[in-house]
This record gives sequence, C-alpha cells and structure tokens, in this order.
Amino acid sequence: MNYSMTFISPLVAEKFNQELPGCPTENRVLILSPKEVNQTKSGLIIPEQVKEGVPRKGVVVKSGEITEEYKTYRELVAVGRIVTYGLYAGKELEFETDKLSPALKQLLEKNVLTVLSMNEVVYSEPNN
Repeated sequence: MNYSMTFISPLVAEKFNQELPGCPTENRVLILSPKEVNQTKSGLIIPEQVKEGVPRKGVVVKSGEITEEYKTYRELVAVGRIVTYGLYAGKELEFETDKLSPALKQLLEKNVLTVLSMNEVVYSEPNN
C-alpha cells in the first residue's frame, strides 16, 4: 500500500516550537499530524475513519525534558523529525489559537496535535 501524506517542514516545526505555550512533560513529544478528511464533490465532509494497518505519522514540534533513561532518543525526536506511532497511541490536544500567528492558526485547522510518550514512537526519519 502507498500512502501520501504532506508534512510541515523542519522550519515550520521550529516556528511552532517557539510560538506554542508550554511544553510536554518529561519523556514526551508533541507532534503535528495531517488530519484525514474526506470530502465529497458537493462539499460534504465525511468524518475521519479509523483505518486498521495505516501508519500514523507526524512531525515533532516540541519535546519535554529527556531523562537519562531515554537519552538515546534525543536525536530521534528532535524538532522537525517525522515519527511513526501506533493507531491508538498518544493523546490529541487542542490549544487556544488566539496567540498564534495567522499562518500557524491555519495549519492547526488542517492538522492534529498529539502528545506521545517516548515508548509510543516506533520509527523516526529525517524530514527533508
């Protein structure tokens, strides 16, 4: 199977890192993932469906403090990297967008913010 996903660039991820208030707690990362939205030709939006076997991916936009136990993960979960995680992993978050720039507000409309524990990250790859 071939999946087409569009991710934000490392530069945009760094901008999110600077603008979003707060940070994840110890040994957790905040990622931005594309929403799966299906829309009919007439404009009717069909809610996202859970697809078994489809990998979930996103770009790291913030990370919490990494303890000694997970020090080998530091480079793998650096801001801007693409990570893959399980279908039911993580916790989706919503942020107040009134303090964000218009460009980042628009990105949040098309993407989902999710917090993952280090042990929920199953694969990491560079974002070129």
